[in-house]
Amino acid sequence: MKSKKIRNLDLRRNVISVKFNDVELEKIDKFAGRTGRKRSTYIRQVALGYEPKEKPPIEFYDVIKELRYLNTSLNQIAKKANALNYIDVPKFEREVKHLNDFILETKAKFL
Repeated sequence: MKSKKIRNLDLRRNVISVKFNDVELEKIDKFAGRTGRKRSTYIRQVALGYEPKEKPPIEFYDVIKELRYLNTSLNQIAKKANALNYIDVPKFEREVKHLNDFILETKAKFL
């Protein structure tokens, strides 16, 4: 069974030749590099109306990893506290939701 990536490449049979001067090509390469994409992928996405965002710094992934760890810890604490019946569960769940929303917003901002 072929992978999805190979199948997508099989569908790309049409070639468009476009000429760029040195300055234009340098700009394209710079923008593609910032997004972490190959030149051809970057050009294809821009041509199809997608605006690639810059690849986030390594620190972004460290922050997300830490937030996910905290989220897991909060969920474990909530489950135990709920079982022992000594925590405001609705308030705690709101905080966990807030943390999850923050993670999604941060990912959307950087990715």
